[in-house]
Amino acid sequence: MKKILAICLSLFLIISAFSCSRESIKDGSEDSYSKYIPPVMTTTDSGYYPNSTVTYPSDEYFGGDGSITSTVIDRMIVNNGNMTLIVHDIPDTLDEINRIAQSYRGYVVSSNNWKSGERIYGYISIRVPAQHFSDAMDTIAQLAVEVSARSTSAQDVTEDYIDLTARLSNLETTRGQLLAIMAEAKEIEDILAIQMQLTSIGEQIEQIKGQMQYLEQTSSTSLITANLEQAKLEVKFTAGRINAETGDKIQFIPDVVGGFAPYSYVWDFGDGKTSNEANPRHEYNKPGSYTISLTVTDDRGNTKMQARNDYITITQGGWTFSGVVSGAWDAFLAFGRVLISILVGIVIFSPVWLVIGLVIWYVRKQRRKAKPAKEKAS
Repeated sequence: MKKILAICLSLFLIISAFSCSRESIKDGSEDSYSKYIPPVMTTTDSGYYPNSTVTYPSDEYFGGDGSITSTVIDRMIVNNGNMTLIVHDIPDTLDEINRIAQSYRGYVVSSNNWKSGERIYGYISIRVPAQHFSDAMDTIAQLAVEVSARSTSAQDVTEDYIDLTARLSNLETTRGQLLAIMAEAKEIEDILAIQMQLTSIGEQIEQIKGQMQYLEQTSSTSLITANLEQAKLEVKFTAGRINAETGDKIQFIPDVVGGFAPYSYVWDFGDGKTSNEANPRHEYNKPGSYTISLTVTDDRGNTKMQARNDYITITQGGWTFSGVVSGAWDAFLAFGRVLISILVGIVIFSPVWLVIGLVIWYVRKQRRKAKPAKEKAS
């Protein structure tokens, strides 16, 4: 048993030493590192790696003395692109980007659109084969009214993949040796000890294969993310009431989507009156049906108008408590205006009234004096 455990310990020491040598190699120059690169098999059928597909290393790239022979591998580059686009219509643009991805034999990773305040936003991310990365970016940019931002990034994962390949080969070799030792072991304790080590090595192998597969997929396809804002101006409106009586105040509410804030408003209430407020209140003085229109202009001069024919119906107001109170108040205000007008007139024309009063007083006085004289004469 001690002999078997010693062999197992030796194998793990070899693995550790090889891992340390790999780290020292990575710290060196690229030229010294290239001689440890595993062999490559070239293909163009899978869609992955436009120039090559890396295979697991075999015994052929190990020299007779255990050294690694020289070979060549294409660089594995992970390309990512990010764009912010202002487009006419977000749902249509999302569909168009989906078609672009399919035309390049790619696919949509995720997409979404939503409304925030008065604007509509969209988001979509796609993956396309690496060789079509630049073409796909250019094609998507042509869908925009304006490209607000565009950026790309690249990450070289070649050394990470080579390191994983070497570690995988080393672990598989160790597993084969442990299986050979276990085949010769007779003691249950020895078999259990080796089985525990085989389980640990198996888990490491699966983890490394998963990491390698991830690097293969991310380097063979490029991720493009597009953030969308809608330039198309859409205008709607509603009224707090569409059936009302004369004298009732009606609230009008706009619903503006897209375009570029701030907005300007022009309301036409159909009775010859207009408003430039965003949320106006209006009352009608005559019964009838009225056509309402709203014209909105955004900050870049884009204009959109909506009209609703015979949208508001007004009837003659009848007796109501609120109507009586409102009428009484209006009458009081009218009486007050008349009274104030009289007072103002008296104050303004007071000199005239004074002269007229003096003339009347003087005429009456003269008449009183003339009356006794007539009586004496008679």
